[in-house]
Amino acid sequence: MRRIYFIRHATPAVQPNVPAPDWPLAERGIEEARALGVTAQQWDLKALYSSTEPKAQSTALLISDAIGLPVNVVEGLEETRLDWWINNSDEFGEAVRQILEEPKMSLRGAERAEAAATRFASAIHLIEQGPFPAAVVTHGRVLTAWLAQTLGLEDPFAVWRSIPMPGWTTLDLDDMRPAALAPFHE
Repeated sequence: MRRIYFIRHATPAVQPNVPAPDWPLAERGIEEARALGVTAQQWDLKALYSSTEPKAQSTALLISDAIGLPVNVVEGLEETRLDWWINNSDEFGEAVRQILEEPKMSLRGAERAEAAATRFASAIHLIEQGPFPAAVVTHGRVLTAWLAQTLGLEDPFAVWRSIPMPGWTTLDLDDMRPAALAPFHE
């Protein structure tokens, strides 16, 4: 069994004047990540990975403190790229819906979900070479895009909306069926 715990990073300090890939964790996010580290102690992890983004790396480092494993930063696990700020949550949700439901389309210059899922798959291929069980700290949209492409999710937008921040799920890479995806937990 090649079990991966997929973790959506903890709550970031949203800074509209700073690109989202550069956001750190909020104070709340630090506490969330520490609590997730306590939960991760039960997973018997052999490896811990993170995207290159600060909010994911900080989440992973706080989990690392609890479980005693180093964090391996892997390129390709980063969030889907949006080149604009959306202040309205309804408009943001609608943009995410379009991106996930039309993976070959680039919405206003955003990275296509299909391309993001492909780069995420390349990162997972690298992780597959390591020990299991493993945990991967990543981001909601890119994880959902990959799950949609890999598992053929019926409603990727509903899956994205179901992922808490932070949130986690497990998937056995040897059982890649939509029904094998565990529900997301806080």
